[in-house]
Amino acid sequence: MLRSAKDPIPPRPREDGPGPAELAEGALVFAAVTQGVLVGAWLGLFPDLALRLGGFPPASAFFVRWAGLLHVVLALGYALEWIRFRRVALLVLAKGATALFLAAAWAGEGLPWLMVLALALEGAIATSGALLHDPAERSRRARARLRLVTPTPSQIRPAGRR
Repeated sequence: MLRSAKDPIPPRPREDGPGPAELAEGALVFAAVTQGVLVGAWLGLFPDLALRLGGFPPASAFFVRWAGLLHVVLALGYALEWIRFRRVALLVLAKGATALFLAAAWAGEGLPWLMVLALALEGAIATSGALLHDPAERSRRARARLRLVTPTPSQIRPAGRR
């Protein structure tokens, strides 16, 4: 049905933004990236202090700085995977493997208090990422389906006319 130029165009329904699971997943990725950059910078810039506060014996600064660089590279990988694909597979894999490694080391030879705290944090991030991904993906797919079925304006107006 064509309308006259005087008839107002009905407003398009507002597209809902990301759902709670998507927002939580994004916040989790942001927290993991922030943690990786901060820990990487701490290890890279202050290796002796990091070892001392972590409860580890003195070691070559090269290896501590290398660990810091790996933290930063992984953090950038989490961000890149999230931005490009909206996935958290690398985050869940890396954080889960780290938590398992720390748990095995704690059971076998004990860990300093800071590493026990890291074990809890890494395990919580990996578990949260694994649990949040499916609901967030369902929410993204539902919003994509809604975008496919949004109504088009029923009025056709020539270009340049209001």
